[in-house]
This record gives sequence, structure tokens and C-alpha cells, in this order.
Amino acid sequence: MANNDLLHNQLIRLGDMMGDGLHLEPGGKWIEKEYGKIVKALGIVPKRKRYNNSIKINEAMLQAVVKFKCKCGGNLKQTRSGSMIGKCSECGNRYRLLKIVKRKAAKAEE
Repeated sequence: MANNDLLHNQLIRLGDMMGDGLHLEPGGKWIEKEYGKIVKALGIVPKRKRYNNSIKINEAMLQAVVKFKCKCGGNLKQTRSGSMIGKCSECGNRYRLLKIVKRKAAKAEE
């Protein structure tokens, strides 16, 4: 309990420093880093879970590996599961076969 009180007080102090703009001055980057560490230690900000899209990527890579060939004529092979890079089995050249296209959220019509 005393440890949490100490962390809360430290968080408040760092927040005040950030409010004064000290984190924007040269040598003030440590304030942001320390603030982030304390927030995580207190559990205020939940951890974000990463979205796993490797199954779809692997299926698309199966088709892309068959479709594309290396400049030397060798066959391409996926480097690892979930990767969009193909590696030539003969010369070792690497090629990016797929590309992620992030779509912007559609605006709600009024």
C-alpha cells in the first residue's frame, strides 16, 4: 500500500512537471519515460493486445509464392509464419510479396 502511495505521489510530481512543459526542454525526455513506467506499474493504462492476422497472411502467401519467381528462376519460400517476405531457395534473395493496406474508418453520414 505504501508503495502505491509513493508511485501516486511520483506520478503527480511528474504530471506537474509535464504541465509546466519541462518534458519538452532539452534533457526532459526522461520525464515522459518515467511517467509511462509509473502508469504501467500502477495498472492505470490497460495493456493493448495485438491483433493476430497470420492465418490470412499465410493463406495469401501460399498463392503469392506460387505466382512469383525469383530473378534467377528459383522458387520462393515464406521466411516464417505470418511474414510477407519470400526468400529464394537458390540464391537467397528476399522479396516482399504482400503489403498491408490500412483503410481509414468511414465517416458517419449525418
